[in-house]
Amino acid sequence: MKRTWMGLLGAAALLMSACGPGGGAAGCDPNGTGDLVVTVSGLPSGVEAKVSVTGPSGFNQNLTGSQTLTAIAAGTYTVTADKVANTDPLIRTAYSASVTGSPACVRNGQATTVSVNYSPIPTSNKLWMVNGNTPSGSSPLLGFAASLLSSTATQSPSVGAGTVNLRDLTFDKDGNLWGIGGTSADPNLVRYPAGSLGSSGSKTPDRSINIGGFSCLPGPTRLAFDASGNLWVSIPCANKVVRVAAGQLGASGTVTPGVEITGLDAPEGLAFDASGNLWIANRGAQRVVRFNASRLGASTSGPDLTIQSQTLPPVNTLGAEMLAFDAGGHLWVMAFGANVFYRLTPTDQSGSGSKTLTPAIQVSVPVSAVLEGMAFDEDGGLWITYEAGKFARLSPAQLGTSSTSGSPTIPERVITSSSIGSAGGLALYPAPAGLPLYHRLP
Repeated sequence: MKRTWMGLLGAAALLMSACGPGGGAAGCDPNGTGDLVVTVSGLPSGVEAKVSVTGPSGFNQNLTGSQTLTAIAAGTYTVTADKVANTDPLIRTAYSASVTGSPACVRNGQATTVSVNYSPIPTSNKLWMVNGNTPSGSSPLLGFAASLLSSTATQSPSVGAGTVNLRDLTFDKDGNLWGIGGTSADPNLVRYPAGSLGSSGSKTPDRSINIGGFSCLPGPTRLAFDASGNLWVSIPCANKVVRVAAGQLGASGTVTPGVEITGLDAPEGLAFDASGNLWIANRGAQRVVRFNASRLGASTSGPDLTIQSQTLPPVNTLGAEMLAFDAGGHLWVMAFGANVFYRLTPTDQSGSGSKTLTPAIQVSVPVSAVLEGMAFDEDGGLWITYEAGKFARLSPAQLGTSSTSGSPTIPERVITSSSIGSAGGLALYPAPAGLPLYHRLP
């Protein structure tokens, strides 16, 4: 009898161990009803959580904050939480969540608790900048908090990160920073996890990737994610754009792109529109070209649409170095040589074949500006690289009014910093919800 009772006690202990103190899934009794208490913490007032609870018999409920689900069927429940963001006139703060106690076993007549704790993503609420010709004591990657950008001022960066030298940068959905190595000694692609960029200092990439299939210098120049998480990279010296598939980005090493777009002329800036079409600044030909989304699953050549843009009289061809879509679906093109930003409307972007047009909006900036990067903020302002040691913002109103080189537009705010050498690529995390960027948040 003693052994029998000991055996029963052992079995009970195993069952309790399987269920676990947090209500783990294994061995969870599905009979009766109980309560599931979901506690949410870490979000500022006014920011709603994005929590999903799924369970037996198709149970599915979304929560925006702490809540007790009473008298629900006993059984196993899974709690997940998506990223959320606050409101900000320039750059939002994004929050990610950790969930403790899921999967949870709801037992008859008992209450089980699951905790959801949100915390800010360190790369959010900042403007990030590639910093070339780095001044003594500065860093090749700078981050400026949104609070420093509200008006013209002299500022020090919030974060100075000791990364490899960079040519361009972007973000993935989780706020990890991806960059193009700036010298032949650097990897073609590097990733710095979001968690490492909350403070200044030396940083080590957790992904270092080289791209096979080319041998020219200087190598890759610009990059952009598509909606599926594939990373597209322009290689001007090889006259092509390549796709590094999402699955190839998971580990360091050398990858062979499965898709190449060839027949280009020194391609630079890349941008995807809301339909998934790829737009390329074909710099050498001074054209903007479009490759339809339906063609991007395999290697190809020859664009679906080619646009040559001209200045207002006297007529000159406008160049094309960088691209960015605004929330209205307009494609903004940076013409480096002319120091002009020009807007291609959805109508301008339509059709196929080749067209020559004069964009209705052409914004000239002072000849002293060195245009290497551009990024839209939450309010529709366009941040640009500017003069030495400076970057600037063109307001939405300024973007709606054409100007000429003889009477250029002076940006409505200019940020000066002794930490800036030659400002390069710019990026914000998260991207505004209305933009067709992979790292946007709703």
